[in-house]
Order: sequence, then C-alpha cells, then structure tokens
Amino acid sequence: MYNCSFIKYLWKDLDKKRKLRTLEKKIVLPFPPSLGQEICENEWFSGKIERVVWDNTTQFFTIKVSDIKPKEGISAELLLDVALKQGWEEQLTN
Repeated sequence: MYNCSFIKYLWKDLDKKRKLRTLEKKIVLPFPPSLGQEICENEWFSGKIERVVWDNTTQFFTIKVSDIKPKEGISAELLLDVALKQGWEEQLTN
C-alpha cells in the first residue's frame, strides 16, 4: 500500500498569477501512482497527475495534479466550495 498526498492549486484568475488556495487529499493506493493517471474515491476526483515525488524518509508520495482555474461566470470561491464538498481539504500552508 502507498501513502499519497494529492495537491491541487486553485487560482483566482485564468493567468495563474494569484493563487487562492492549495487543496490536498490524503489517500492510500494499492499501487504506485504514475503520470497521466486520474484517481477517484467516492465523490472525490484527482484530476490528471502531472508530477509524482517519492519521499523515502517518510515513505510517502506527493502528487501534483491539474489545477483549477475560474471560468466565465464561475468564481474561484464557488469552485473552492465545490472542491471542498467533493472531498478536497484546504492545505494549512499555502
């Protein structure tokens, strides 16, 4: 089993100059994660895996997945609310 921390950035704007939040989801996978995969668990969905880092000291994968950007008519704050309801958590350190 592989301990994993999925990280996703939520941006305030389309040009990714102002980050609103860093989101995190910790899960245990029965296989090592790899680039391009997408993982789901109940209502939670990771998005495409863009970067995988294994920390041999902590025996933990840190996995960066595709970001969330606001769209026309959909604010970053609304997207944050949806992400939290789907199972993402706000990371304490941005």
